Amino acid sequence: MIDRSISCTARSPIAAVDDIAEQANLLAVNASIEASKAGEHGRGFMIVAQEIKSMSELSKQATKQVRSILNDIQKSSSAAVMATERGSKAVEATVKQSSGTGETIQALASSIGEASQAVIQIAASNQQQLIGMDQVAVAMNNIKQATTQNAASTKQVELTIRSLQDIGSRLKEMVRHYRV
Repeated sequence: MIDRSISCTARSPIAAVDDIAEQANLLAVNASIEASKAGEHGRGFMIVAQEIKSMSELSKQATKQVRSILNDIQKSSSAAVMATERGSKAVEATVKQSSGTGETIQALASSIGEASQAVIQIAASNQQQLIGMDQVAVAMNNIKQATTQNAASTKQVELTIRSLQDIGSRLKEMVRHYRV
C-alpha cells in the first residue's frame, strides 16, 4: 500500500485537498484490488471502494474549479489594485493641478452635478426606450394578429369566390338547357 503524508504548511490548502483526493483515489484502487482478492466476500467492499474513487474524482474536479475561481479572483484583485493605483495617481495629479483653489473644487462639483443630471436623463431616456420597445413588441403582436385574421378572411373570400364560381357555372348550365 502507498503511504503519503499530507502537509499543509508548505503547500496551499487547495494543493492539500488535491493531494487528499489523489490519495483517496489510490486507496480506492488498492481497496478494489484487495476486494477482488477476497472474491465474493469482498464484493460489498469493492462497491464502497468504487464510491470512494468517484468521490475522489469529484473532489479533484471541485479542486480544479476552486483553483480556477481563485485564479480569476486573483486576476480581478490585481486589476482592481492597478486601477486603484491609477486612480490615486490621477487624484495626485489633479491635486497638484488644482493647487487647492476653491474655484476648481466648485467647478468640479458643478461638473459632477451636471454629470449626475446627465446620468438621470440617460436613465430616463433608457426607460422611455424600454417602454417604446414594449410598445413596438405589442404593435408587432397586433400586426401579427391582424395579418393572421387578414389571411383567414382572404381564405374565406377565396372560398366564397370559388363557391360563387361554382354557382355561376351551374346557372350557366341551367340557362343553356332552357334556351330556345
